[in-house]
Amino acid sequence: MKKYLISGISLLISLAGFSQQAPQFTQFMQTGVVMNPAMTGVNKYTDFKIGYRKQWAGLSNSPSTLFASISGQFGTVEPTLSLPVRGRLASRFVTEKPPVKAGLKHALGGYVLVDQTSPTSMSSGNVSYAFHLPMNDEKLNLSFGVGLSLSQTSLDRDKLNVSAASDPGIGNGVNSKLNPDLSAGVFLHSQRFCIGYSGNFLLRNKIYSLSDNSTLVGKQKVHHFASAGVKFDLNETWYIVPTAMLKYVDGAPVSVDGSLRVGYKDVLWFGPNFRNQDSFSGFLGMNLSNFLSLSYAYDYTYSKLNTVSNGSHEIILGLRLVRSGANFSRPTMW
Repeated sequence: MKKYLISGISLLISLAGFSQQAPQFTQFMQTGVVMNPAMTGVNKYTDFKIGYRKQWAGLSNSPSTLFASISGQFGTVEPTLSLPVRGRLASRFVTEKPPVKAGLKHALGGYVLVDQTSPTSMSSGNVSYAFHLPMNDEKLNLSFGVGLSLSQTSLDRDKLNVSAASDPGIGNGVNSKLNPDLSAGVFLHSQRFCIGYSGNFLLRNKIYSLSDNSTLVGKQKVHHFASAGVKFDLNETWYIVPTAMLKYVDGAPVSVDGSLRVGYKDVLWFGPNFRNQDSFSGFLGMNLSNFLSLSYAYDYTYSKLNTVSNGSHEIILGLRLVRSGANFSRPTMW
């Protein structure tokens, strides 16, 4: 019996490690630095966010995620290369003006994240760099970014909910594993539309069982993210922004998010969100001032978990920091 119990626990732990997922949020366009390093510094101010997500509230030991991120531009280089943008894309989304010299903008950012699913947890720290190449009088920008991260995955064996938790074959205390990783992305954006792609877990680290830190159980798989959005003005005060995100991991079902953000001036936004085979959501946010924003999302799962879960909650607080003497600029459409 003990042999099977240990084997079963090892399998669950191995699966937990093998299925380590990049964090996924309902308000995914507000957590761009976490999802895509190319979104580092897309705004002309220093953007600080702190957020918390409680997945499947009411379910014992359900996942919770806490994160804090920061990003901002720090320099501009004026190259001699002129990059005009012409054609249907420019005529639809970009105000046509004579080509101008592009100014290459640099940005730095990063985030810290704690993902807890008792008895396992993952803590991550990330530093990202991006450069933004304005095209067509800075109305359209092409961005490339790279992120370096360090993650620690831990197993608290004292929290194992089994009668044999004190068995010498299982042990007690905390086992942990430290792994570096790499992410990269590209992001094309203006004040009217955006489209981007990123890959996370590019190093494909080997995954060892947390029960002994020596048994190889597999390799991490690359997480692919694609996102897009378009802004439409309904009149002088109202606008809508349909957005979508696709997440693909080899061997796992494709996850698709669709969202419709309805905004009133620069003050209030709300709307529905849908995730295939998982949940319906609603979100609401507002700018409390020029520098402070607050938003909340609630997910109702229509999977089998809805019999034991009270839904998921997500809250994000944003702070926009402007350098002394600089003009304040409103955030981009997302």
